[in-house]
Amino acid sequence: MTVMRRLGRKLAALATVLGTGVVLPLAAGATPAHAAPQLDVAKIGSGEFVRGELATYRFQVTNRSSIDPTTGTVTLTDTLPEGLTVNNTLGHFSWSCDATTGSITCTNDTVVQPFQSYPILELVVRVAEDAPCTLTNSVTVSGGGSPAASSTDVTTLSGADCDNGNGGGGLGSILPVNLDGVISFFNNISLNKNEDSPGARNTSRQDFSAS
Repeated sequence: MTVMRRLGRKLAALATVLGTGVVLPLAAGATPAHAAPQLDVAKIGSGEFVRGELATYRFQVTNRSSIDPTTGTVTLTDTLPEGLTVNNTLGHFSWSCDATTGSITCTNDTVVQPFQSYPILELVVRVAEDAPCTLTNSVTVSGGGSPAASSTDVTTLSGADCDNGNGGGGLGSILPVNLDGVISFFNNISLNKNEDSPGARNTSRQDFSAS
């Protein structure tokens, strides 16, 4: 009977150790992987982008975490594609921005709670006269205790030979076609029958133009 009691106490002690091994990490405050801040950035072209004019991008940075607020400084970086240059940045006073001709770097120290967003930041750009008809622009956000995140916006230009976005890389649409010269060409065609004159050669020259 004494042996059985000792064995029972040892088994109880082992169960306590095993139980401690399972429970203690959570009791000590271990954080589930999904609890960290999760930043997400959305970038949207606002309004029409026209060659030779100003246009605006809007950025919204959101904390998608279901538990944790952001911690520390969040940094947003946008390097513009060829054809766009920085004109100005507009936004809430919580954003602090440094700009060059082709990029911006903006920071924000505000603590943002789960499922909340930073104030919207706007970037005003100048579209070059010879900018490609389709531009792809990417923005990256990092910091705040979150892994980095990025977003890409594909913008279709209008104006000049972009033909409201149907020009395809600045070459413009092939329509409309002026057929005046072509019609004149066909109206002036002359036919020469040489079947009765073997070896004869006729030359006919037509001058026409088509735009």
